[in-house]
Amino acid sequence: MARQSTAYIYGSTARVLEREPIRRQEEIRRRQRTSPRTQPKPRIDKVAVILTCLTFLSVMVVGIAYLHLQFQSTYLNKSVVNLQNEVLELERENAAAQMNLENSLDLSEVYEIATKKLGMAEAKDNQIFTYESKKSTQVRQHGTIPEE
Repeated sequence: MARQSTAYIYGSTARVLEREPIRRQEEIRRRQRTSPRTQPKPRIDKVAVILTCLTFLSVMVVGIAYLHLQFQSTYLNKSVVNLQNEVLELERENAAAQMNLENSLDLSEVYEIATKKLGMAEAKDNQIFTYESKKSTQVRQHGTIPEE
């Protein structure tokens, strides 16, 4: 016959309650015996600090440049508005001066002075010559006009 082998455990398979607290005490003692690990001192990465400072500095320079351009744009807009107002005021003054000049001229008075005081006479039809220029509307006089 073949022999059968079976595993046999001596004693009880239940835990021994008294040994558990002893093991815990031994673990605590082992931990206390070994020196506690010292945490490594946190190091500051110099490259990261320099890059952060350069980034912050560049952002500040761009921000200041932007604010300067905004201020300059606002200033120029205000000066353009002021100049436009000045031009409108000058145009009003010119229109008023031209109106006063036109009102001060009396054509009948000019005619009387020209005919009576200066002895001028109206031109007759045979004395009037017309000239049509094909190139421009201006006529140049290069010499004296004969009196006949």
